[in-house]
Amino acid sequence: MTDVLNLWLHGEHLGTVQQPRTGRTRLRFSDDVVQQWGIGTRLLSYSLPMTNRRLDTEDVANFLDNLLPEGAVRAQFEQRYRLRPGDAFGLLTQIGVECAGAVQLTVDDVPPDGRLVPLTDAETTRIVTELPTLSAPEGGTLSASLGGVQSKVLLTRTDDGWAWPAAGVMSTHIIKPEPTDPHVPIRRIIEYEHWAMSLAAAAGIPAARTELMRFGDRLALVVERYDRAGGRRLHQEDFAQALGIRAGDKYEATDEPASRLSRIADGPGLEAQDPASFRRELLRLVTFNLLVGNGDAHAKNYSLILRDGVFELAPAYDVAPVFYVNPRFSDFGMRLAGQRNLRYLNGTHLLDEAVQWGMSRQQAQDVVAETVEGVRGGLERVSIDDLVEPIADRVLSRAVSLL
Repeated sequence: MTDVLNLWLHGEHLGTVQQPRTGRTRLRFSDDVVQQWGIGTRLLSYSLPMTNRRLDTEDVANFLDNLLPEGAVRAQFEQRYRLRPGDAFGLLTQIGVECAGAVQLTVDDVPPDGRLVPLTDAETTRIVTELPTLSAPEGGTLSASLGGVQSKVLLTRTDDGWAWPAAGVMSTHIIKPEPTDPHVPIRRIIEYEHWAMSLAAAAGIPAARTELMRFGDRLALVVERYDRAGGRRLHQEDFAQALGIRAGDKYEATDEPASRLSRIADGPGLEAQDPASFRRELLRLVTFNLLVGNGDAHAKNYSLILRDGVFELAPAYDVAPVFYVNPRFSDFGMRLAGQRNLRYLNGTHLLDEAVQWGMSRQQAQDVVAETVEGVRGGLERVSIDDLVEPIADRVLSRAVSLL
């Protein structure tokens, strides 16, 4: 197996990643790229500013590891490719040609063109209904990677239907079917997620577009990738990558000296086109997650979009009202003014946290109030059936309490 991978960004050679026999994974940026953009430019990640020296810090390993799936999904890939558990480099050698954002990792010295394998309706249904077992169609290989613990498949939607993205061609959609495990803690989770994402859009919160589709006898959530637009990849990274955090530490610890949200506001937020606007958008998104009872809003469920070293907040994704469905999901994922339990979080925590980012209390109050009013208006525009009616009532009750 190779011990060197070429790293591509937007199809341009950014550098190499090397796995020594001993020691940490190493990253070296291309001399040409460093000369073109300058030392300190953050093209790849906020945690990995460009340098002409070799990098072998934990931040490198954590950035790469966060490109990969977690839990049982990752274990399935490791078993398929006969890799030891935790071998991120080995796994990226196999499935690193199509990752989140504009990153690609290849053994080859040229960026892959890839190819689309057209799927019949029957083939698409088989692929989706067989999940969590992920199998490629005839003539295709498993070559795409996306973080998270949910079973999913990455496909490309064309004018003629669905296609399998092979050998590094872009996927455009994520398909997540309803879990079949009878012991799943939240039944009909994809329907809750679709409703929450629809509410975000109705409330004026930028959010990934979702729809519910049936494949055979299995309902699935189809998510349009926000990091794919106009036939091109948009580069993005999640907050865990930006802060150099391991995927296993995605939930914020209570003893961290500064909140992760404040580190985002004071870090990539200050390298946004408009830092004040970045803070307002961040507070809007955090407020929305609090309103809908998203008990899984950890560092991997917020992301940044990077455009030539300038940062902006990515749209909302993976939002579901899990706390209102099952109160055991009370962990907000990240602290607001020292508190992360959804049972106790309130408007004061939001305002105190935003003040730590450099916002005035009045500015924060205005953003929270605008978000609450947007959500209250959104509740009047989204469909509310028997499944989500009690959830909508809880959202409205928390909206009133925040004001």
